[in-house]
Amino acid sequence: MTARWPRPIFFIVFLLALALDQATKAWATSWLEPRGFVAVVPGFFNLTYVRNTGVAFGMFAGHGLIVAAFMVALVILALIFSRGVNWARLEPNIVGGCLIGGAVGNLLDRARIGYVVDFLDFYTGPHHWPSFNVADSLICVSVAWIVGRQVFSK
Repeated sequence: MTARWPRPIFFIVFLLALALDQATKAWATSWLEPRGFVAVVPGFFNLTYVRNTGVAFGMFAGHGLIVAAFMVALVILALIFSRGVNWARLEPNIVGGCLIGGAVGNLLDRARIGYVVDFLDFYTGPHHWPSFNVADSLICVSVAWIVGRQVFSK
């Protein structure tokens, strides 16, 4: 069976992903921003409030026009890609809901406040991975899943 449109589970996952992302960012803004950072696992993981005006990992910070053009291109590519998806299976609905939920979460921040709130900070010694958030995690895991399925589906 082939389905051209996402199943209801897609919209449930999308809404849950979006709600989790926005709730954690609201928490980070209200509780974490006044503190700046909190060491959770010293030497490895902090909660650190960051205002990200760039795209993934802070790239192109301060270049609003480039970021906006990049976002428009990604939306167009997502719409083109989604037309070829068979939505009958559970997997594309869950992965797609996570991907779109994360993307919409970050886009809402950009449209509403002009930046994305990041707060997860992993590091070892002086070497920090760029701060990220729940939406970034959902996007990265979803894209990795899609790429993995394409590479290993044969």
